[in-house]
Amino acid sequence: MKLAKNLATVLLVLGVVSAVPANAQPACSNFNLAGTYSIRITGAIVAGPEAGLVNGVNLTHFDGNGNLTSVDHVTVNGAVPAVQWRAGVGTYSVNRDCTGQASFTYPDGQSPGLTYFFVLTGFSLESWRFTQIDIAVSTPAFNITAAGTKL
Repeated sequence: MKLAKNLATVLLVLGVVSAVPANAQPACSNFNLAGTYSIRITGAIVAGPEAGLVNGVNLTHFDGNGNLTSVDHVTVNGAVPAVQWRAGVGTYSVNRDCTGQASFTYPDGQSPGLTYFFVLTGFSLESWRFTQIDIAVSTPAFNITAAGTKL
């Protein structure tokens, strides 16, 4: 009986999944990127006075309306940052194809003014919200990528 019930559930899920066209693409918006994400940062600054390997962690909250707040701890060449946890604020926009960009500013005066482009992957069926973001920093002299997971 239990096996039949589990099999029926599996068949129902497979039926729902197969009913969605293979080329179906969700129409994304800022609403789809909401919640708090833990982000791992890796890469390098390849030119300038702060050139070196970059590693760090970030916690960013996306409000679903295009605003964000974050804190990060980033080392360059293993040097501990002057501010242990740097707070930031910014805005973001998500395109219909689930790509987007975000701009951060930091109140400590050390704002690099970076723009991040991200591709959203994975999703939660509740309210069609994403569970992972992949980020590439798009600024001259920076070769940095990051990946975030929704908490």
